[in-house]
Amino acid sequence: MGNLSRLGPRVSPSGRPLILNKREYSFSVLLGLVTLASVLPLLLLGIVGLSAYVAEEQADQLNRLNRYNETLASAVDRELRGYLDLAEVLAASRYLAEGDLKAFGQLARDAGTRARGHIVLIDPSGQQLVNTRTPTDENLPLTEDMESLREVVQSGNPAVGDLFVGAISNQLLFVIRVPVIVDGEVRYVLSFEPELDVIRKVIEQTFLPDEWRAAVIDGNGRMVARSSQHEQFYGRLTSEEWRAGLQGPYGFIEAVDFEGREVLTSYRRSGASDWYILIWAPKSALNDPLYRSLFLALGLAAMMLLASIAAGLLAGRAVARPIQQLLDTARAIEAGQPVEFQPTHQREANIVGHALAEAARSIAAREQALRKSELHTRFVMRELAHRSKNLLAVVQAIARQTGRSARDIDDFTAQFGERLAGLGRSQDLLVQKNWQGVSLSDLVSAQLKPFVEADNNRVDANGPPVLLDADAAQNIGMALHELATNASKHGALSVPTGRVDIAWGWLPSEIGERGRRLQLQWSESGGPPVTPPKRKGFGHSVIERLTASSLHGTAKLDWRPEGLLWTLEVPEGSITKSEQNEVEASSPTQFETANSVPEH
Repeated sequence: MGNLSRLGPRVSPSGRPLILNKREYSFSVLLGLVTLASVLPLLLLGIVGLSAYVAEEQADQLNRLNRYNETLASAVDRELRGYLDLAEVLAASRYLAEGDLKAFGQLARDAGTRARGHIVLIDPSGQQLVNTRTPTDENLPLTEDMESLREVVQSGNPAVGDLFVGAISNQLLFVIRVPVIVDGEVRYVLSFEPELDVIRKVIEQTFLPDEWRAAVIDGNGRMVARSSQHEQFYGRLTSEEWRAGLQGPYGFIEAVDFEGREVLTSYRRSGASDWYILIWAPKSALNDPLYRSLFLALGLAAMMLLASIAAGLLAGRAVARPIQQLLDTARAIEAGQPVEFQPTHQREANIVGHALAEAARSIAAREQALRKSELHTRFVMRELAHRSKNLLAVVQAIARQTGRSARDIDDFTAQFGERLAGLGRSQDLLVQKNWQGVSLSDLVSAQLKPFVEADNNRVDANGPPVLLDADAAQNIGMALHELATNASKHGALSVPTGRVDIAWGWLPSEIGERGRRLQLQWSESGGPPVTPPKRKGFGHSVIERLTASSLHGTAKLDWRPEGLLWTLEVPEGSITKSEQNEVEASSPTQFETANSVPEH
């Protein structure tokens, strides 16, 4: 009874055959065709969605390579900057300023032993004057890496050199060079030669998936370090295909590696040198899981198509039964026979369909809510990881620099604790404002409060409303802490009659700049007579150089006899968003007024 073609001949009440159509089809076949026509658009949408999924997965693979590369590049830069810091500390030795090369040679040998490297002092012509590889400094040869030497002498800036063969070691090595400036000119160039495997150890500490490789190459394209087969490839030129593909600070290259594999390479230029950090993976390792998912999805789609056609045929048969029942009833009525009509179940099917549709809508709503929750959680975790890494990097830098300048462990503990407390005060303000910005007046108040809590009249702070972003609040907060610490120990806040005046305001932009410049001044008076310090530690570096450099500005220290004067000027774009400058982030404090920066 499931096929209308089997119902027998149709006749009119007069007994004549009733011809409806020359071509007749089973209702189940028609319903199957309708089902197929309904499914085809869904399949097309599925294909479109599958294409989008493939594109998303490929983009995710690129992002994954880039994230690994970013992490490794940061680690390499931290290592290089650590050696740069060491070289700059040695370059500031008074022995070099006095020209006492014998005393400096002993100092360099001691420092090189502790730092696991060698130190070479060179004059601008390239002649080696001190080399810790030799027991004496007599009959030393010319340096081999003249290119990086000339770069440092001409620019007056530090530089990380490329690989070269050392004249004494007869080994491939690289050096970190910093200028030694005496009386305003580059008198010497100090070079630090780390051990050959320092960069390789950095790579080894970075976890890489199976079949992935990582390498660091110098500015000439030579291998400085490699995650595998380091000894085999050390100093070897990378392929021409790779070198030609290194365009810009970062990007991707499709190439063939030394193992003959087609690979996708993520590259990133080091922020501390002209080196590049490479991470690559075979295309097969990246694409095979994607292709498996693709084939699985296609197989499921084919099964769904066949299942839909079969379901249409079965549904057609199920619908044909009540129609056949109606025809039998009609024939029974036409024949005058007693009938007993059996109700169909179509209404129940409709009820079930509505119930299913409602359930589908409910499930879709719950899935959408779940996706939104997952996206929000991912955002919060990424933001937390970013802030944590930044804060950890700052704490590590404070610990490293404090350790270099501390006299003993007790001095280190005291200085490190004070600096962490200062950093914590800035972080507390940021947390209170949900990392949306910190008022400069609130930052000044928080950093000065521990030093003048009993006598607030000794500090006067004036300036217009300025909203600092997180990085600016952190850097300026560290500078204010170091200034306050110095003032309480040696400056105006160390005596009852001393005062500190803090003022800030907006200055017009200079030629070529966009936006205004913020000027912040710290002025001490009434304290002991001021003389420039003989020893410059981490606090001095923060005040004079690091804060300004981090914010792309300038800082000036004036050791006036009547009191220290510190002036910081930074572009508006380095500290806050322009639209935020018109609104104060919090209520005024005891240190805050609406005055501009006074003239000095």
